[in-house]
Amino acid sequence: MIRIHALEEVKGNHKGIVEKEFEQLVEELKNKYNAKLRYVDEDIEEDEHLKFYTKIGEFEIDFNNFKDYINFCLKYGADIEVIKPEKIKLKAEEINETLGVVINAFKSFVDRYKIGFNIYLKEKKDIDIEEFKKGKYDEEEIVEFEEDGYIRVKAVFEGIGKSEEEVIRNLITSLDREEIVINKILTKNFDEKNFNGLIAIDLLCLPFEMFEIAYKYLPVALSVQREEIELTLSDIQDIGNEISGAMFELSHAVVMRR
Repeated sequence: MIRIHALEEVKGNHKGIVEKEFEQLVEELKNKYNAKLRYVDEDIEEDEHLKFYTKIGEFEIDFNNFKDYINFCLKYGADIEVIKPEKIKLKAEEINETLGVVINAFKSFVDRYKIGFNIYLKEKKDIDIEEFKKGKYDEEEIVEFEEDGYIRVKAVFEGIGKSEEEVIRNLITSLDREEIVINKILTKNFDEKNFNGLIAIDLLCLPFEMFEIAYKYLPVALSVQREEIELTLSDIQDIGNEISGAMFELSHAVVMRR
């Protein structure tokens, strides 16, 4: 079981509407999650022309499994504090299914509103692409990474560019960081002139990065390559807040565009 304290906020320029929406939110969370309302706070912001009313509630919610917790983060975009457990062990099937939920949620948002996350390229450096095609690390080295907390992951991305080399170089550059170790890359091109195809990557990363890859890159497939993984309380909280924040950011961008 995962227990959280979640801060939910309703804000608007009409006090009555804010209070009504907050009451509806309370009832919804009670009915769906048997949530307990721990406290309520109110605030008023004023400028020369407008008043903004804010109502904030802290809820205590229990989830039977990790996927339900992530679904809540995707829908409600709360500020989350995880209370327990200190650690949780997840079977590969459950973590892979949850990663799929995240990918599908963000892909549906992108398809509907045509807004997503830009992937910024760092300064390009020399990359031996042939080394990545052969595989940079042997099995003993991969085991050492896993002993340091890295999780072996297989990911498949769609790629479009002038050439296979350009697509691979850009993907490696954008993923390159201490928390992500790329071992091997395979490609399949469906275009005779340019590159329009799939890039499969064998990589190792920390738990947080798995979910960042899922929602930012929207891979065709993403799966862990071990029977079970362990997440700490900090992992659970950081992943939940990241997913909540990312969905809120995209939703806010849609509202501002309108």
